[in-house]
Amino acid sequence: MVTATCPVSLPGTSLKSLVTGFVLTKQTEGKSPRTVEFYSENLERFLWYAHRQEWPDDIRMLTEWHIRAFLSYVANETNRWGLEGNGSETAQRKVTHTTVHHYFVVLANFFGWVVREGFLPASPTAKIKVAKPKNKVIKPYSQDEISRMLAVCDKDYERNTKLLGSRNKAITLVLLDSGVRLSELIGISLEDVNTSNGNIKVMGKGSKERVVRIGKVAQKSLWGYLMHRPNNGRIELWLNEEGKPLSPTAVQCMIKRLKERAGIGGGGSVHRFRHTFALNFLRVDKNVFNLQYLLGHSELEMVRRYTATLGMEDALKAHEKASPADTMGFR
Repeated sequence: MVTATCPVSLPGTSLKSLVTGFVLTKQTEGKSPRTVEFYSENLERFLWYAHRQEWPDDIRMLTEWHIRAFLSYVANETNRWGLEGNGSETAQRKVTHTTVHHYFVVLANFFGWVVREGFLPASPTAKIKVAKPKNKVIKPYSQDEISRMLAVCDKDYERNTKLLGSRNKAITLVLLDSGVRLSELIGISLEDVNTSNGNIKVMGKGSKERVVRIGKVAQKSLWGYLMHRPNNGRIELWLNEEGKPLSPTAVQCMIKRLKERAGIGGGGSVHRFRHTFALNFLRVDKNVFNLQYLLGHSELEMVRRYTATLGMEDALKAHEKASPADTMGFR
């Protein structure tokens, strides 16, 4: 446990109150609800750990070693946050380096804000280095895997679960054909959909609106869902059997079940459709700026990952024709 002698705490230097002020600042800056929630949840866990370790609430007493101790806890503890029972499964597994880096980024942003507000002369995270996670190879869904998921939806429709069958098929095809994020998908309202041309208005990160498009196949599937969607006055596009809006968790669970029933293994869920869209789009249209807009990225860094993955796939296919061991006639 990291300890320190605590001076008389001033109201403005309370760690808890500054966390509240930081979250409020993110809200007033126009950050998306999902981004604000991300900061809030991670900082709440930081406060939980600080309380458990009996750290002083005066932020002036926190050093880089307090931060290092917290990051070490995140990286190594397999029973985190005092959670027990249902819903605690993810807290029982060792986290990836990506998760540790996420916590570091949140703390660096928070303490950077505290410094800018004049409550600290310097950030305790300034000397801490946490390497960025290495990019993994992006693996899209194959055409066969998507066909199998759609076949499950069609089977449900034929078995008189027409709302769920048509809805799940429409969600699958909209994700595939637009590349939207899960939060963007959930946020679509009826008035955001132009059924005459397939344009859909979505709210991206940072509350930035953009228009994406779905093709004829996805349009037909969405039309089929709208024929069975309850007409109960709700403005949200995606509804469950009770006529209530779908939650992000419900969509994640739906795709997970589709994969299981279709016999599809491997990782990835909703976000993997975004990768599939991006790689297939680049095969037809090489313009990375078009893809950047459609995906809602503010920078080209992520788009370059897609171009690198596509280049890898092309190189591997070319090797099938140019393998030296094969072309030289060895047996």
